[in-house]
This record gives sequence, C-alpha cells and structure tokens, in this order.
Amino acid sequence: MLRLLIVFLLYTGVVLLEVPPMIQRRAWRDLLAFSFLCLLGLTLATLWALRIKVTFPSEALINFFEPLAEVILGPPE
Repeated sequence: MLRLLIVFLLYTGVVLLEVPPMIQRRAWRDLLAFSFLCLLGLTLATLWALRIKVTFPSEALINFFEPLAEVILGPPE
C-alpha cells in the first residue's frame, strides 16, 4: 500500500505544478494532452504498485510497426 500512496502523492504533485499554469494560459489542447498522458501513466503506475503484471506498450508498438516497416523499407539486411 505504501507504493500506491507514493504513486498518488507524486501524481498529485505533478498535477498541482502543471495544471494551474495551463488553465491560466487557456492552453486547453495542452491540458487535454497532459490529462490523457497523465491518466495513462497513473493507470500503469497504479497497476505496478498493486503488483499486477502489465505488458509494456512498447512491445505492442514494435509488433505493430515492424511488419509495416518491412513493407515500406524492405526486409532487414
């Protein structure tokens, strides 16, 4: 439970530091992108803190883009 508390405290600190300036600048697109990425990171960090095995998104991206790269660039030499 300590890991979960640390994750939430860190994310709370980041949000408190980053969001108010975005609201003052009325940077709504930046705020939307930040919120999406922050929620994604918070979800992964929470699962990690609860010791739930999570496959890394990089593996899925490699599996997705590798065949596409072979079609565009040709087979690896």
